[in-house]
Amino acid sequence: MAKQAFYSKKYLFRSNINKKIRKNFIRTYIWSIALYGCETWTLTKQDMSRLEAFEMWCWRRMERISWTERVTNEEVLNRVGTKRQLLQNIENRIGRMIGHLIRHDDFIKNIVEGKVEGKRGRGRPRYSYIKQIKEKVKVVTYKEVQELALDRCKWKELQRQELGS
Repeated sequence: MAKQAFYSKKYLFRSNINKKIRKNFIRTYIWSIALYGCETWTLTKQDMSRLEAFEMWCWRRMERISWTERVTNEEVLNRVGTKRQLLQNIENRIGRMIGHLIRHDDFIKNIVEGKVEGKRGRGRPRYSYIKQIKEKVKVVTYKEVQELALDRCKWKELQRQELGS
């Protein structure tokens, strides 16, 4: 859907408007469509590589760089004057969302923490949302994630450290 939105407004992104304005258009118009609901995504390595590829696709289209020109991603980022930000944006949204859910006693918190009754299916268990959060904040148990998130100042500082590294 985000590519379709890009193509519908490509005259804006490829025009002679200031590059800074075009970048802001892409971040607000295209990325908002692409990242809709990303707070609840469980990202695998394949998903991350696809999102990075989509980000580079947007920048290449904005700069009118064909895939046959053999321009490296680093060179494209230098031309645009930015760094990779899409995955950091997603991680920041996930961190804010899980912190909010843990601090509030809501029905959604019960869903996130709850277990589904019944038999588990065959095969390898899926990569869970809670496991992703535990790996991100570098703790072993969900109880430790809860303790961190209940102190809002510590949780925000942890999120800032994640973005800085």
